[in-house]
Formats: sequence, C-alpha cells, structure tokens
Amino acid sequence: MRPPHRILDRKKVHRLAAEHLQTHLKFKDYKRKTSAKVLWSLLLAAAARITSLSDACGRLDDAPSDETARKALLATLPDYGALQRQLNAALAGHLPKTLRRHLQRLAIDLTLIPYHGQPFRDIDEIYRGQAKDGTSHFHAYATAYEEAIVALAVGCLALSSCSCCAWSSAT
Repeated sequence: MRPPHRILDRKKVHRLAAEHLQTHLKFKDYKRKTSAKVLWSLLLAAAARITSLSDACGRLDDAPSDETARKALLATLPDYGALQRQLNAALAGHLPKTLRRHLQRLAIDLTLIPYHGQPFRDIDEIYRGQAKDGTSHFHAYATAYEEAIVALAVGCLALSSCSCCAWSSAT
C-alpha cells in the first residue's frame, strides 16, 4: 500500500521551522510589534533570501524597523557558546531514528571566509591558513553532514581549542 502523501507548502515549512527553533532557543518577546514569532519570521526570511536582517525588515509588510529588530535580537540571544549548543541541538533534534541508532559516516565541509580586520573579542576568532584573496586570516566554519545530506552540527574553528564548541583546528 502506498504511504499517504504529505504536502508541505512554504507557510507550513516556515511555521514548523520557527516552532522547532523556538523550542531550542526560546526567544523572548521584546515589544508588542517585535515578539519572538516576529523575530523568527524575520530571521527565516533573511536566511531564505540570503540577505541581512535589515533587508528583511525593509521587505516585509508590518515588520519592525531594522534597528528595533537588531535590539530585540541582541536582547534575546544567549552568549555565543550557548547559542551554538542550542543551534546544534536544534539541528539534531528531529533526526530520523535510523540515523540515531548506528554510527554514521560524516562529511565535514570547511568554509574559510577571508578576513582583513581585527578580532572582535578573542584572537582565536580568526583562523590562520594558507594565503587566499590577499590574506592568511579567515573566519572559519565547519559543518558536519551525514551521507543523506542532513546538517548535524555547525562549529567555529580556532587556532586553539575553542571555548564555545567542540571544534578546534586540530580536528
């Protein structure tokens, strides 16, 4: 017998993504016009268009100003380490049982973004590597994927063991 069809439209995907992320990150309402639901809508719209929060605020009807959205986000976000742990928990939160039962082969994607400035908080924010695009300093991100192309975790890379996650340049 054929399994029943499940149709997902963009509104349902948006709602499910926002609910799932809210379960793990627990954003707080900032103001009447900038609730946690509105913040998730703005962040998901920005991610879908690969644009900034400011641009998403300008494009969406009845959205708060970009400055209000920025302040709301800063007021509700946890520190970087906690944010990364919560996001990784959200990524792993709905894995199919078959992926959780057995060891899986992983692929790790390393992304190096050339950086010409100074570290924001800590020298370990900047990854040093072979020169590319006129610099040997980079922001580095690694994403672990299971063979079925399911994102399992995202982590920063640092010269020494990073205090905010399990990644380091040695791994």
